[in-house]
Amino acid sequence: MSQPPEPNKPVEDKPAHWSQVSEAGALTGMRFLFACFKLGGRPLFKLMLAPVIFYFFLFRKQARAASLDYLRRIKRAGAVAQNSSLWWLSAKHFWSFGNALVDKLAVWMGQIPREQVQIHGDDIIFQLRAKKQGCVLVISHLGNFEICRCLSARHPGMRLTVLMHTKHAQKFNKLMQEKASASQLDILQVTEITPATAMLLSERIEQGEFVAIAGDRVPISNPENSLLVDFLGDKAPLPLGPFTLASILRAPMIGLFCMREGAGFGIYFKQLSGDQAVPRRQRQQHLQQLAQAYATQLEYHCRRQPLQWFNFFDFWHLPQLPAQPEAVPQQDSVLQDKGTP
Repeated sequence: MSQPPEPNKPVEDKPAHWSQVSEAGALTGMRFLFACFKLGGRPLFKLMLAPVIFYFFLFRKQARAASLDYLRRIKRAGAVAQNSSLWWLSAKHFWSFGNALVDKLAVWMGQIPREQVQIHGDDIIFQLRAKKQGCVLVISHLGNFEICRCLSARHPGMRLTVLMHTKHAQKFNKLMQEKASASQLDILQVTEITPATAMLLSERIEQGEFVAIAGDRVPISNPENSLLVDFLGDKAPLPLGPFTLASILRAPMIGLFCMREGAGFGIYFKQLSGDQAVPRRQRQQHLQQLAQAYATQLEYHCRRQPLQWFNFFDFWHLPQLPAQPEAVPQQDSVLQDKGTP
């Protein structure tokens, strides 16, 4: 059996963008698994899911190589035992992803009680809601963001818009609309933040609402619009959009991480920036610092729960960045910049 690639080398000569990694499996199969969950709960679902995960581990070469690459970095960082087999860890990584699907179904069906979820650092949410001030929540593909549905019990009336690229998972989304439409968050399908999108989000934040956007996947249409950060020992690209959005809207940015912890779950809030104005000449530096602060938090939680970061593509593949990247779009190209000097 050939050895997996070295961590500093691309997983593929031409790695696919994450949005091009389409969902696998037929909608009928997904409905079957959903029916298994309703009929026999977690035990039956996991029994039926096991051969599916085993198949993907064996035959999804690119996803397995990306998993091995990530886990090699995690091992190098000392987050797992040094004598651990990377292939065994990768198999567990795939199985952890399968278990996350079980948790998603449980959340959508209202089967995770509030007592199972420990919330840390949401004092800032209470403060913002008291002032009727919105914010940008920068999320990730670590753990299960859906666990945040339980926040409605702790923060009644909290309104949340989630920016999400969902076109590459249309079958799964169709199933969820059929089975759990009543519990769907307000999901806004985007491939990029257009002027109309920015105006809509600006209005919602001014009304005291919250906007969530993933900070660990580079843009679909313009992957070069990225910021390079230090992440698990190497340079990695993060999308410019989430950090620019918070800056031009002058909205606080808060990191939000949701993970399984033992028999329960943990939700962690970490304020990354306030609503202060940043002069244009300092904005590129500000965005870089903001992206690095987020990357540092993401790495911290990846070290805590290494098998729960579900980015099965070549995350460290560096796009061709422009020599002098623009920090923030001009006012007339996105939205009025709140009068920032």
